[in-house]
Amino acid sequence: MNAAAETGILPTLPPASAIDESVVAIDPPGAELIAVLARPADSAQTKSVGVVIVVGGPQTRVGSHRQFVIMARALAAAGHPCLRFDYTGMGDSPGPKPDFEKAGPDIGRACDAMLAEVTACRRIALWGLCDGATAAIFHAQANPRIAAVIAANPWARSEATRAQAVVTEHYGSRLRSPEFWKKLVTGKVDLIAAGREAVSNLLKAGRAMVGSVDASVDESLPARLGRALAVPNTTVRLQLSGKDLTAVEFQLALNKVAPGALDQMETLRIDTADHTFSDPAAWRKVIDDTIGAVNAL
Repeated sequence: MNAAAETGILPTLPPASAIDESVVAIDPPGAELIAVLARPADSAQTKSVGVVIVVGGPQTRVGSHRQFVIMARALAAAGHPCLRFDYTGMGDSPGPKPDFEKAGPDIGRACDAMLAEVTACRRIALWGLCDGATAAIFHAQANPRIAAVIAANPWARSEATRAQAVVTEHYGSRLRSPEFWKKLVTGKVDLIAAGREAVSNLLKAGRAMVGSVDASVDESLPARLGRALAVPNTTVRLQLSGKDLTAVEFQLALNKVAPGALDQMETLRIDTADHTFSDPAAWRKVIDDTIGAVNAL
């Protein structure tokens, strides 16, 4: 059975005979990370850059609508071994679930396993979604083995960025929506509650826009992420959805704490995509972009 038949989407993916998949238990016993490694069935086709998928939580190595399975198999068929794993405390990996900012040791263990399992692999690219993307960016700053980070809709939330994103995107899209006006006319919108929420978000967004940020001393998540991306130790490529508040928040945060940094970064933008690229055509673009980025290394 090929990957397309198993998932019901993306019929252009190669047959399972083109890849080899195996379960990897990353030591130590009792605290192991459970992973699945996909690589070319013909070892001679294995390229020197492997990919470790860093999941966005709370998720397992499968991903929403099996997206990480599809991604890993596509990368393996293109010659790049790909490891997807469960964090400590998630999926099949035992232990207490860590905060994503403390996932560095787990990411490091996954990279160690990739290099140990695939001798042809010399360098690693991290692909991450949401807080997995942010965790990958932070980890890459201290790991010279990481050749690149491909970051999909990175998480950079703060109270201010959330309010700004809601004001700039959510309210605008609602006012343009015929469905919203239909609900308003038929009395299905609680105007008092909606008004209070709008005023609250407008006030928070206003304070954020007029306030100044000294990114060198600010220890908020947006500021720390901005510092990491302003002068990154490794190549970072962004993949951003057009219909995702998380992507909007990230861009607002980065533009505030590291002006100009976003303009300097290579970016795939998919205007019609949601947070997890649930549309098969959008996910196909993400896969192709990822393969192209890793090939370029």
